[in-house]
Amino acid sequence: MIDFTFGGNGAETGSVWGRSLLEPLAPDALTPFTSSLLTEIVARAWYLYYDRLGFSPTPRARVVRLHAGRPYVNLTLSATLDAENAGVAPPVFRLDGSARPLFAWEKPGFLAGMKLARGAKKIEETLRSLQQELPAITSKAAAWQQRVAGLRWSQAEILQIMEEIERVGASALLPYFAARHNLETTYRRLLMLLGARTEVEAAALIGRALGGATPTVELEMAQHVQRLGQSAAAQPEVRAWLNAGVFEAWASSLPPGAFADDLQTFLARYGHRGFHEGEIAAPRWAEAPAALFAAIRACAQATPAPGAAQSADPQPLLAAIDGKARKDAQQLVEQMRNLLTLQSHALHAVAYILTGTRQWALAAGREAMVDHRITDLEAIFFYEVEEVKEMMTGEWNISDRSGIHATAAERRQTLAAWRLTASPELIWGDREAAALATSLPAAAGAVEGDVVIEKNIAGLAAGVILVCQQPESADAILLPAARAFITTQGSLLDPLCACARSLGRPGVVAAGAAIATVSPSTRVAVDGALGKVTIL
Repeated sequence: MIDFTFGGNGAETGSVWGRSLLEPLAPDALTPFTSSLLTEIVARAWYLYYDRLGFSPTPRARVVRLHAGRPYVNLTLSATLDAENAGVAPPVFRLDGSARPLFAWEKPGFLAGMKLARGAKKIEETLRSLQQELPAITSKAAAWQQRVAGLRWSQAEILQIMEEIERVGASALLPYFAARHNLETTYRRLLMLLGARTEVEAAALIGRALGGATPTVELEMAQHVQRLGQSAAAQPEVRAWLNAGVFEAWASSLPPGAFADDLQTFLARYGHRGFHEGEIAAPRWAEAPAALFAAIRACAQATPAPGAAQSADPQPLLAAIDGKARKDAQQLVEQMRNLLTLQSHALHAVAYILTGTRQWALAAGREAMVDHRITDLEAIFFYEVEEVKEMMTGEWNISDRSGIHATAAERRQTLAAWRLTASPELIWGDREAAALATSLPAAAGAVEGDVVIEKNIAGLAAGVILVCQQPESADAILLPAARAFITTQGSLLDPLCACARSLGRPGVVAAGAAIATVSPSTRVAVDGALGKVTIL
């Protein structure tokens, strides 16, 4: 398991908070609007999950806290309920070189174990039910987003949607929370079964056991972009249009034909998705498809030969585990496969709510610009949700324009500073625990190539090594043109990794901030089986 080192001062008391559960949605510091919304809907989703299990969660418990603009989830709160009601051992972390459980816990005796087994079974049943319910949850989320998109945005409609956001957001986020929380629990149980092996060795074994046959939305998006690239390559006028790179009026300038028709199909299905989509201030592909066109253009070039999906091979993992525990390990691997699928499709549902919320926020922003409460539309994201409500209802008086403007200006500066700083992976009581530098295998294979940083996506070309901050869902559309990927943070539980194994693209995660600062076109070697990146 990853080693963490303590920093800062303070006693090791109180709850332990972690970033990883929300990293696929929030890998970086968030605007006040987004962070305030996520804090509320994650807390509501947490309560819905544990209430559904019958574990008697405490209403209004502090589930999420913010640190340097990044959300941290209360790991102690969830682990305590899991242990007390289902006999799930609390997670163990390596802190300053020694293994440390989240809290002291003893394996229950026979009679208590029988009772706790019912709680464990309830978790399994709930996860299966959520998988079955997810299509309906997704349809409801999509219908809500479409209703929001169709509004004329009178002040009454703004106020009406304002009252719905947190409720519909929590219902959509519930399957994601359940999937991600149990993914992390299952992963740590496998790490414990693998004993003294380093997390690099353990992650390689787990990734090999999982293989690449996981049906995910990320794989669907990647394959669709690859088809769009092939369609563009077959239409010279589309190739010329993509190469020109003038996409401001793309809807009217795009040449008609098969490519244009298939692009509309893609946007109808995935237009509500986008890069850094957990940040509501970030545009979606339907609004700003330039990055999508860059991915398609790269796929229209001589793309790398499609890799075969990595076959699942659990034998090396099972051979590394004591014989008595091998059956448990097999079940945990299968559970991880199911949870990776649930996580992926749940993110797709949540994205509808995030997009609808963005549409509402922009409508509120336009309303606030009429009387100059804000001076530019993007400023609306520098107010918390409750503050936007106060502006819309007149509670934040229009006479305080200067105060409203000053609040946004100050928060812009603060956010910019936060995004230049690293944040700890854990907050253990009053102390910060940062991960020691390491790289983890995410998808096997060894290749060399020139890097392109996700921030400079306009320079994406066939055969590059993609470097991004977090293995987030939307980066999947960049994989078909890439030979491999590297991320500065994250884990093999993140959405991009399953997609990469399905596409046969090697990958390394948690390579550290240093890799993000490499110059464009730097040549690197990636060994996804060893979790190793070498600058050549």
